[in-house]
Amino acid sequence: MSDIISIIPKGKIKCYLTGKERKETPEEKVRQAWLQRLVEEYGYPREQIEVEFSIKSGSNLVRVDIAVFYTNKEHIQENIFIIIETKKEDIKSSDRDNGIEQLKSYMSICLNCEYGLWVGQEKQAFEVVEKDGLKKHEVINDIPLADEEKRDKFTFDNLLEPVEGLRATFKRCHNYIYMNQGLQKEHAFREFLKIIFCKVYDETESDPINLQFYISNIERKTNKGKNSAKKRIEKLFDCVKNKYPHIFNNNEQINVEPRVLAYIVGELQRYSFLKADTDIKGEAYEEIVGSNLRGDKGEFFTPRNICDLAIEFVFSTFDKNKLKDLRILDPACGTGGFLVTALNKIKDELFEGNIKRFNGNYTEAIYATRDNIRNICDKNFFGMDFNPFLVSACQMNMVMNGDGSSNIFHQNSLLPLNDYKTEYQKHIRKDFFDVVITNPPFGNDPSKGTFIDDRHILNEFKLASGRNAVPAEQLFIERCLYFLKPGGVLAIVLPDNILSNPGLQFIREWILEVGMIIAVVDLPTETFEPHTGVQTSVVVIKKKNNNEIKLWKRGIKDNYPIFMAIADKIGHDRRGNKLFRRLPTGEEIIEIVEKQVKVRKYGQIVFSKTTSMERVLDDDIPDIIKVFKEYWLTNNGRWAIYE
Repeated sequence: MSDIISIIPKGKIKCYLTGKERKETPEEKVRQAWLQRLVEEYGYPREQIEVEFSIKSGSNLVRVDIAVFYTNKEHIQENIFIIIETKKEDIKSSDRDNGIEQLKSYMSICLNCEYGLWVGQEKQAFEVVEKDGLKKHEVINDIPLADEEKRDKFTFDNLLEPVEGLRATFKRCHNYIYMNQGLQKEHAFREFLKIIFCKVYDETESDPINLQFYISNIERKTNKGKNSAKKRIEKLFDCVKNKYPHIFNNNEQINVEPRVLAYIVGELQRYSFLKADTDIKGEAYEEIVGSNLRGDKGEFFTPRNICDLAIEFVFSTFDKNKLKDLRILDPACGTGGFLVTALNKIKDELFEGNIKRFNGNYTEAIYATRDNIRNICDKNFFGMDFNPFLVSACQMNMVMNGDGSSNIFHQNSLLPLNDYKTEYQKHIRKDFFDVVITNPPFGNDPSKGTFIDDRHILNEFKLASGRNAVPAEQLFIERCLYFLKPGGVLAIVLPDNILSNPGLQFIREWILEVGMIIAVVDLPTETFEPHTGVQTSVVVIKKKNNNEIKLWKRGIKDNYPIFMAIADKIGHDRRGNKLFRRLPTGEEIIEIVEKQVKVRKYGQIVFSKTTSMERVLDDDIPDIIKVFKEYWLTNNGRWAIYE
């Protein structure tokens, strides 16, 4: 349910805590994110928090960014429990005017303040301790939750379910390795990848009441303690290597110093990747992968709304009860967007059933769903890519969302199948998959490797007959349909010249011969910006069986309805910045949205209905999905269920 309740002038942002308008600046965005985290992650009541609270420093008044007060105490300087200073993401902790010394000075003049948190390029937390009659600010992993004492170690049940903070956390961790370990960005990514795998392994395989991915506050204080924590994480990595030999060599090590690893573990240990919502993990994952993705061969992220569109269209043509049995392939999987979207669509269905099965027990439902989805992924989800970095990124994405990583292959999918690695050939076969879904590399620049001129490859394809060089995306159409079972469904992102160029009519005729077009959705030029401005469409095709193809060749052609739509808005501009719906006068529209959320109460996760004021992405894709599923499929039932 949603209703328009207000508008926000351009350049303003609505305060999460007070609802008042504030100037939209990089610093304010960080502060608003932390206000949301304090309430929704850390569990502090709104009435216990103040923004820009004035405190007296000598004869002057200064304002702290966020003050958290003791429970049921008057909001005065003497009752401040936690001070939080939030800076834009490029401010260093050593900054003379805005660094951690500013925070410490504020803590010192608030005599009863126990904790402080500084957030900028890094995140640093402090506890006030008294030694030899003097108060000192000691580094700790994090400020405490509202309903607990400070905690050094976590069980699975009291791991936090992140809200909007995981993206910034991942970015800080990756940059911390990059800047403090002296590694190139791609090598920093590899080290961070190892640590992420240790974290996921700990959640899925360790004793849930004796997790091993942690560093205690005491360990953070000494080199001996940091070395001890590193040895514990290295033991986890040994287990990771045994479980994922297709990703990590047995002789690989975690090549970061104990102090660097201590920071990363301290940042990540409180969160659960298993519990985190898909979109939150997706944004965090894209943050670090995107910074390492050059796109020099046409590789880039497929926006998540386009992944949603393709998966919703394809899955809607199958019986809902059969989704978990579908064999799914992305032959140009890139970072794994389509596979993860499909995986999480199935996971949501399974979780809903498991919640009922376990009478609302959230933890039991999480673990049961984890086991269900892991088995499904290992059996039915497959991907290939020619770029080894993207293969690693996709494997990481799959592991974070449920697994199936052993089925992500480093392979040029356009090669003859006999040239595939022997161990892949039993998994990737002709007429084998129920669903193929992909966004192949494309572009108009042959120097970027998106044109295929290898005769050994071209000889495999009907669409390459008589041609010396063929854009890769044209060959992918044929290869995708080759992999599909008769009756299977393909969703593919294609440049619009394939759909409209008179010189490429032979491709369109071939597609109509071997397949039936279910849908074509025209996408705006901004869809893949800032990487490429190629005009594209999502095309959904059902593969014909041999009898249907024979009838077509004999001239017996079936007229059938095709769903067609044009998306004018995609939710972001040419620079990749999010766009929100506005009035003609420029003000952003704010809606009140009712939703079911998971919240912490006394250390437990419970479901609760809540309302929030939210900006609305200027994106036509959700409306197109709704029209296709709720109206078009209903009125054109021949596509509704694939038997």
